[in-house]
Parts: sequence; C-alpha cells; structure tokens
Amino acid sequence: MVEIRNVYKSFGKKEARVEALKGVSLSIEEGELVAIMGKSGSGKSTLLNILGGMMSMDSGEYLYDNQAVNFGSQKELTKFRRNEVGFVVQYFALADDLNVFQNVALPLKYQGYSRKKIKELVMAALRELEIEEKAKAYPSELSGGQQQRAAIARAIVKQPRLILADEPTGALDEATGEAVQEIFRKLNENGKTVIIVTHDAKVAQHCGRIVYVRDGMIAENEG
Repeated sequence: MVEIRNVYKSFGKKEARVEALKGVSLSIEEGELVAIMGKSGSGKSTLLNILGGMMSMDSGEYLYDNQAVNFGSQKELTKFRRNEVGFVVQYFALADDLNVFQNVALPLKYQGYSRKKIKELVMAALRELEIEEKAKAYPSELSGGQQQRAAIARAIVKQPRLILADEPTGALDEATGEAVQEIFRKLNENGKTVIIVTHDAKVAQHCGRIVYVRDGMIAENEG
C-alpha cells in the first residue's frame, strides 16, 4: 500500500545543512500496524511527514497503491491528504475555541459534506472513541486522554485508509497511553493501516512490526 524508495531529505544550507533521511526505503502492506522507533533527531518524524504528504522529499519515490504520489502538485497532495490520510500528533492540536464536535467536524467541512452527514459521521466517530457525551465540551474542559480521543476521532471521521500518529502517547500518563494504544489496535483490527512514530517500547511492542530509524537510515535492529 505504501512504498518509498531511496528517499533523501535535508534541511538547512551549507554548514547548517542536516541530512534527515539518507536513502530510506520502506514498504508497508495494507492492514499493517507498524511502529517507527528511533532516538530524537533520527529522522522518524520527517519520514512520517513524507508518508502523510505533509513534506516533500529532495529525491526518491513514494508509491501509494502503486501510484506515484505527486509532490510537485499542491492540488494533488491536498487531495491525497484529505482523502487517504488521518493524522494524530502528540499534543492533540485541537482548536481551543471550538468544542469537540466542531473540532472533529473540521475535516468534513473542508470536504463539503452536508450538515446532516457531518452530524452523522462526527457522532459515529465520537461513539467509537467513547466520548459521545463530550461533544459540546471544549478542549480545556477535557483530560489529556479525552483530548487525544477527540484528536483521533478527528483523524478517523473522514474514514481514511491510512492513519499516521506521531508520539500519540507522549503527552499522556501510562494508563491513558495504554488506552490510546488499544484504540489504535482496534482501528487496525477494523482494517485501517496504522503507522505510529514512538520512543516508547511498550507502544511499539503492541504493533505487528517495528522499524528502527538511526541517523536517517533504516536500521535492522535497535542497536
């Protein structure tokens, strides 16, 4: 489903240039639950951003369902992100001035769904994440775990096939983190392909496969 070949990505110029990815190749089958692990600065978040079409690469190839992702066209990239990818980040990225329902509805508004359809899909996502009763609450009124559930509901509401999560348990205590990990496992069981960037070995152990990134390259093991 997802295949990248020989991907290079650097930031900065001349002396300040940092090579974040150095010829990374990786393939992920539909329906996999994959953890990407590595130290801070290893390139794992850069890799995730490229997989989500959020960041272009300097060179290399990205195939999604055997079709090349066109990083040269902003329109194509936006369509790819909108239709195929759900993103979850560490600090939730919820809009403080919108309640939970409005936050989760955002991706659907951008897609031009009717009001009725938005309500139906949002409430279904909130039910799935067990926060239906928090629909009218604002982010500041929620616990960290509830905020992350709302963020995951927003990521899945448009029913993407690919879910990318960057340190989704990083800002949560252990018990809440385990509950969130269980959510990803269930989403995966329901057919979603899930890729999680994490530094937490416990989170990684729940995944079907662990990919280690070291110094911008895929490593065979932790080492």
